[in-house]
Amino acid sequence: MLDTDFFRRWMTAAAASVEREANHLTELDSAIGDADHGSNLQRGFAAVTEVLEKDSPATPGAVLTLAGRQLISTVGGASGPLYGTLLRRTGKALGDDGEVTRTQFAQAFAAGVAAVGQLGGAQAGDKTMLDALLPAAEALATS
Repeated sequence: MLDTDFFRRWMTAAAASVEREANHLTELDSAIGDADHGSNLQRGFAAVTEVLEKDSPATPGAVLTLAGRQLISTVGGASGPLYGTLLRRTGKALGDDGEVTRTQFAQAFAAGVAAVGQLGGAQAGDKTMLDALLPAAEALATS
């Protein structure tokens, strides 16, 4: 079973990874974008960490919904709404249960990935974040 603390730790670990790799993400973005992806995600995940400490959501779904809202409101460009939608839709699909199974999480994550595709109008093979998220959803579903 995956509990609220697991999802809080996941968001905290994601924030630490983004912090550690922010310069690299920005460097990658500079080749084809406006060189702000790392700093935007860094700002967004810092806000996620802060709000999770302040608000203490009580369920896994609430953790992800709150994290998604923060990313939408603090990360600029297209990535904020996309990452935020992934987390919000996953959180909403988890509902209000205090613990969820891996199967429930896999199904909720798949719903989040589908929402990203709908929002961005992308499909597999379009060279978007879906090309990473779809295999991740499949791996969750089959593990």
